[in-house]
Amino acid sequence: MPAATVVITTFNRSHLLPRAIESARGAGSDLEIIVVDDASTDDTREVCSHLPDIKYIPLEKNGGLANARNVGIAESSCDFISFLDDDDLRLPNSIDKQLTILSSDETSALCYGQTLLGDAERQIPTGQVYPGHCPEGDIFWELLESNFIPVPSVLARKSCLLAAGGFDAELKLIEDWDMWLRISEVARVIALAEPVAIHRKAIAKSDQMCSNSIELCQYSLRVQNMALSRKRAQAGTNAQRRKVRQELLNRSFEILMTEATQAIHEGDATSARAKLREAFRLRPFRTIASGRIPWLMIPKREPRGL
Repeated sequence: MPAATVVITTFNRSHLLPRAIESARGAGSDLEIIVVDDASTDDTREVCSHLPDIKYIPLEKNGGLANARNVGIAESSCDFISFLDDDDLRLPNSIDKQLTILSSDETSALCYGQTLLGDAERQIPTGQVYPGHCPEGDIFWELLESNFIPVPSVLARKSCLLAAGGFDAELKLIEDWDMWLRISEVARVIALAEPVAIHRKAIAKSDQMCSNSIELCQYSLRVQNMALSRKRAQAGTNAQRRKVRQELLNRSFEILMTEATQAIHEGDATSARAKLREAFRLRPFRTIASGRIPWLMIPKREPRGL
């Protein structure tokens, strides 16, 4: 039996998939590679038919990223599972390193590492590393403030993923943070404080699920609220719960205001209005103090007739 499984989820990115698969091959010496095709309509099936030593699983209906990952977990024949999106890359020998660490510590549910942020066009490292600091052990309250566990950096025990109930297929975004939170509520986490993957950086034009900042912030707040309602967070103090909530609200506000300012400079009034409106919903007084409110008053331009 292989030492670990790499579950690669894909949807209509056949041009990126072979490189992701090749990077997975180089990440470990004894790996099972499962490609879950989430009902692609491009030539993904044909591309995969020419790639050796992979288990290709085509889904008849697009069920979303969480569902596709759950299919990969169910099909895995290994005790350890890594996840890779079709636009991300694993670094050489990275899974072998994590496997050595995780297999020697039976008290830990998963091992994560740093990622090199790659540009959206060519996946070339930009010089940015995330996260800069890798907490480990009982990380629940730190993780509840923000998701510092990148998906392509994770090697997890299959038993712990199953015990957590798998990824929540009801979540369109941030399903990974929800999973790591549920695991960290009951188990320890260990980290390899070095880059193990290249994570494609999302921008508005990169056609990635995480490139819509408004929806991303909304789902982040939803996932955090779900975690705050469960037993581990409820056992904490009011001050702890208030602190993590305020941290995420502030971070979401800053992201939206930064992107709104950029949209204003680019003359994109529609985008600026949308982001300012959401920022105002989160932090009304800070939005007013920013001096950007007049942009909310700019009427929408009607398209000119032909």
